[in-house]
Amino acid sequence: MLTMTAQRISKFFGNTFQWGTPKQEPVKQKRPIPSSKTATLRALTDLGESVASGVHVIYSSVRLYLCVAMEPKPDALCAQKEKDRHTARGMIEVDEMWSAAEVNARWARRAKLVDADGHEIETATIGARGLTDAGAKEVFFEFNALDNYPDEMYLSDGLTRVRVC
Repeated sequence: MLTMTAQRISKFFGNTFQWGTPKQEPVKQKRPIPSSKTATLRALTDLGESVASGVHVIYSSVRLYLCVAMEPKPDALCAQKEKDRHTARGMIEVDEMWSAAEVNARWARRAKLVDADGHEIETATIGARGLTDAGAKEVFFEFNALDNYPDEMYLSDGLTRVRVC
């Protein structure tokens, strides 16, 4: 027999307790979450001042993460180092990695996620961060996940593009 307090609580929450009947849990509807998968594409792509050597893609249920392996061309790197030395004016030592990251970031700041026809994939880019970090050897992007990915996707700055899918 339930105490008076337990009866009131049970009545308040709408659960009537009866001895001898098994407790049934409410059926929870689970939304299927697509499993995460990764892919790596290898292809040399000339991006103007840099060269992309490959793309690592992580598909998750919420985000699409891209890591583009890039290296600046020697002439672009040399010009950026000179510019950095001029800006630093001898106050600090100019690091080659710092200059390389700046060269790679120039292309990455303009890059957008596009389909095979060059149209921006707005559902992936609206509200997404896009470029998240640029380094001397790679550049990272983050976009919204899509329900259906096109057969071909690219990162493009309007002139050059790197295939990501």
